Amino acid sequence: MKLIKLNKRKFSFFAINFTYFLDNLGWSIVFPIFAPLFLDVDNLIFSESFSISARTALLGIFLGAFPLAQFLGAPILGEFADKRGRRKAFILSIAFTCLGYLLTAWSVYYKNLYFLFIGRVVTGIFSGNLSICLASIADLSKEKKSKVKHFGYLSVLGGFAFIVGALLGGNFSDSSVSKYFSLDFPLWIAAFLSFLNLLFVIFAFVETSLPNPNVKFNLFESFFHIYRALQIKNLKKLYFIYFLFIFSWTMLFQFSLVLVITKFSFSHLQIGELAAFMGVCWALGSGLISKVLVSKFPDKNILKFSLLFFVIFSTFLVFVNFSYIVIIILGVCGIIGGVTWPLCVEALSNKANINMQGKVLGMSQSVQSLAMAISPIIGGFLANYFIEFSFLAASFASLIGFIIYLKEKL
Repeated sequence: MKLIKLNKRKFSFFAINFTYFLDNLGWSIVFPIFAPLFLDVDNLIFSESFSISARTALLGIFLGAFPLAQFLGAPILGEFADKRGRRKAFILSIAFTCLGYLLTAWSVYYKNLYFLFIGRVVTGIFSGNLSICLASIADLSKEKKSKVKHFGYLSVLGGFAFIVGALLGGNFSDSSVSKYFSLDFPLWIAAFLSFLNLLFVIFAFVETSLPNPNVKFNLFESFFHIYRALQIKNLKKLYFIYFLFIFSWTMLFQFSLVLVITKFSFSHLQIGELAAFMGVCWALGSGLISKVLVSKFPDKNILKFSLLFFVIFSTFLVFVNFSYIVIIILGVCGIIGGVTWPLCVEALSNKANINMQGKVLGMSQSVQSLAMAISPIIGGFLANYFIEFSFLAASFASLIGFIIYLKEKL
């Protein structure tokens, strides 16, 4: 009996981790697909009269649709999990995520722009599973050390999923690698993996929390999170710095892929490899390099200079005309981003009282999602005029964050 119970816990942990893995994979898999789909004039998703600048602006809107939908959907899914139970929430979200992938794949195959947008919105709304995953792990973790360990695994898994998603999207969308590969092929794979995940949750995941029928839904919870974040006196400026950093990093990452297509004619495979390379650099920055820096310098100094160096290197991208130098700069920016992100989260956590940790970090998720949604939309319209404008905007946003950090002595 004890062995059966242990196996059920292992199956539940696997289902949680696999769900989170697919959430992150779904965010990164589209980068090697969407940029060529929108910018390659040979793709018939637009008429020939559509200019490259108009295509770039629409690309920004479509890239922003996923995180914006996630921003709106994540709190609702979390409340549904509390009201109806984790298992039902997982089944609902994974089923619609699978449907979203199918709709997106079908839209790419048939070059249908309207259903493509709907597919990304559906996938985004129901991919906001982080709160359910964290709550389920907390339910299953008996000790504090165990909880920290499992949260750590989840973080590593998220980074790994991003790299896998970028490589998957780059390789399986490139018809030069195989005649069977196409822009829609990676999305069919993602839909199939989601379906397997759904089956695993249905048959193997054991409910970890009793339903609470008294929980009430609030469709505007994410907006309330942003409003509350701006009301906390000793935190609102840190939240703004965090928003500016995420805004800068997202814009630089997403429009660096547009840059290498329009300026250096990168293939789908090369785009996927570049995105994966930046993911590896991010992991290196948040892991080994961050650990070394924190052991030698005060956290405040590291964060201050990280923001400054991000300003400098993102500005360099405006003036570089060689692809290998662009790749090096993007790698450095990835490392800087990996160092900066945990320091921002730590700064928020350190400013909050012990009894406000969950609330403060929950609001940081909403701030992050909003920044990731707004950034590509603004970047798309800036790139409409001049692709390098998006990197100047990323640099400028990070510069504002740096100045606020210096001025306020946070």
